[in-house]
Amino acid sequence: MDKDLEERLAAKDIYINIHDFYVLMAFYQSISQKVLRKFDKDGSILEVQKKYEESRETVQDAQFVIAPQDTYYHHYQMYKANKFEYVELVKSLYNIEEKNPKLKNIFQDVRGSTSSLPSETAFEKVDSRNEVSFEENLEIIKRSSGAKDNYDYTSKNIRKLTTKLVGSKKEGVSIYDPALGTASLLLGINQAALKENRYYGQDISTQAIKTAIMNAIVNDVDDDKFEFKNENTLANNWEFGKVDIVVSDPPINMKWNVDRNLSQDRRYRDYGEMPNKADWGFILDGIDKLSDNGMMVVSVVQGTLFRGAKEYNIRRKLLEDGKIRAVIQLPGNTKISTTIATCLLVLRKSSEDKDVFFINASQEYEKKGLENILTEANVDKIVDIFNEKKEEKGFSHVASYEEIEKNDFNLSVARYVNQYKFKEKLDYQEEIKNLEKLDEKLDQTDATLESLMKDLGLVEID
Repeated sequence: MDKDLEERLAAKDIYINIHDFYVLMAFYQSISQKVLRKFDKDGSILEVQKKYEESRETVQDAQFVIAPQDTYYHHYQMYKANKFEYVELVKSLYNIEEKNPKLKNIFQDVRGSTSSLPSETAFEKVDSRNEVSFEENLEIIKRSSGAKDNYDYTSKNIRKLTTKLVGSKKEGVSIYDPALGTASLLLGINQAALKENRYYGQDISTQAIKTAIMNAIVNDVDDDKFEFKNENTLANNWEFGKVDIVVSDPPINMKWNVDRNLSQDRRYRDYGEMPNKADWGFILDGIDKLSDNGMMVVSVVQGTLFRGAKEYNIRRKLLEDGKIRAVIQLPGNTKISTTIATCLLVLRKSSEDKDVFFINASQEYEKKGLENILTEANVDKIVDIFNEKKEEKGFSHVASYEEIEKNDFNLSVARYVNQYKFKEKLDYQEEIKNLEKLDEKLDQTDATLESLMKDLGLVEID
């Protein structure tokens, strides 16, 4: 037995929590699917697994080299037959790493000959019966874990809208996310040129970076086309150059203990003291990375639009420089694990105009269970209005710099787009008739009430 494998099996401590284990199993499932579909494009995935094992030959021309007995679905079938052994799973993952250099050490935290983790439940947590994407399984895991995991996952609602706002190009572009999370948002941008794009991202969470790398791999992004760093974005200015697009969905209400040495950081020095909430820190880092014609779309909570003091100073400076181009109010309850309503800020590195385009899309959703979903029709409406910069009463408005200044640089969408509906003209005669009918009903109710009270002996009978 290989010495490295012996050491992995001999390990007594498990350096992984259950949620991270589920993510690894989702990745394992995705790469196994790719191999099985290279072997046979037809039939259900479990039928193909059966044929693959019967063939006793390993597919060599697939993106990954995985032997029949080492696939995710082999162990899933063992689990269904009550024959699953954790030690065999560890061996399979090790074999995969040995045969696929780009996957080296990606499964290294799954170790030991026995596990205190309920390994079998991974086959139930991950959708094993159907062919679902790594992305879909991440969402399933996120919904079940809530705020207990170590990474941030951008909901489909934010991803769909952001992707269309940024637009699509045939040629490759460079894209950056300062709060990378699982890289779901980043990798969704300009997928028409997936092989030509260059992707950059940072995250303070080690597990987030591992998940982001897995996501890039299953999306067939070449190794030299992405660079993800496990760094504190706010504290360290990553000098990798400039990008065409910045997208981000930073953690909600993240606290920031600002180091006084950052006062001279190029990203922040023109904006005064930094606040103790991280929203604007991520935004300023993103702006710093934009090329002259670059565009940034970032998700923020509503408080970012109107909070005072240090945040007011940053907001005002950005507005004075014409960098904030649009504010889009989204419906509440569109993000996983929180009901907080959010907005999208659209920023440019440079602009001759200082006006801001406000869109109130708070009612653009379809109720689905406990969540509000942005349908394709909702997304298309928002994007069309945005692209045309079209004013529509109760939905969108172009506010001049002077108008924003009169509102003391408060960017709350409700200040600029009023969705309250009033009757423009009353039919007085009709209203009088309605009041008379109400009077008649009131008289009838009084008579009925008096009759009941007499029957109950609560009033004297004349």
